[in-house]
Amino acid sequence: MENTDTPFKEGDLILGYYRVLGIIGRGDFGVVYKVRGVKGRYKGKLLALKVASNPYGVEYLWKEAQTLILLNHPNIISLQSYLYKKDRGELYVLYELMDVGDLKDYVLNKGGLEEKEALKVLWNVTSGLAFLHSRGYIHSDIKPENVFGKKVLRSIVWKLGDFGLLKIRGSVSILDVKGTLGYIAPEVFRGEIHRSSDIFSLGCLFYFTLFCRDPFHAEDRKEKLRRNKEGIYTPPEGVSEKSRRLIERMLEKDYRRRFRTAQELKEYLIAEGLV
Repeated sequence: MENTDTPFKEGDLILGYYRVLGIIGRGDFGVVYKVRGVKGRYKGKLLALKVASNPYGVEYLWKEAQTLILLNHPNIISLQSYLYKKDRGELYVLYELMDVGDLKDYVLNKGGLEEKEALKVLWNVTSGLAFLHSRGYIHSDIKPENVFGKKVLRSIVWKLGDFGLLKIRGSVSILDVKGTLGYIAPEVFRGEIHRSSDIFSLGCLFYFTLFCRDPFHAEDRKEKLRRNKEGIYTPPEGVSEKSRRLIERMLEKDYRRRFRTAQELKEYLIAEGLV
């Protein structure tokens, strides 16, 4: 049974291969389903299936699929396959299932993470981002909703996802500048973006894992925008001196004084004994 005007329901069969077990989430591009393969190479496997049926969603998801098929790293969500149904204008993209869900919900449900766990999340995401940076990409939308967890033995592995805003270094125009308020580097508001802009966003993410809010939190959106643009935030309290220094360096307003790449950040984390 297939009906693309409304979301698929639990029990529906998509493309004749994937049984819907439930809806994981929704985005501007469309809907993400938890599915089980009923035949073919994924028979018996639990997977995530994104379905885009509007022109914007198809374009966004197509870009992500084209990128992810080239990327293979343990801290980047892995794309299994995709199919474009030209007659319907629909794109189906199959991913590994991240059974813990996204980092935002995980952190809020726990009321913030202990420093040790927050640093582990940071290390995982930094490792995936370092791989991206080494391939000449800028993620440009790092935030807790774009990081996903997967249970592995008794631990959780965190992986970077959502590559719809991915940029190639040196190809960015001011019209390309997008992101999420509270996680945008100051220079991005001026139409500049660098790999160190991702580091700023990652610093905001690390801050969120510890305090359940981004560094520029304000009740008034205009005030939040002003703080984010100017890089004004309250220095963290209740964390170790090493983590405080790390946050200050990642949230440095001048992009030239941050870590230039995620690889530099990785090396710093090791040298400081933070991982």
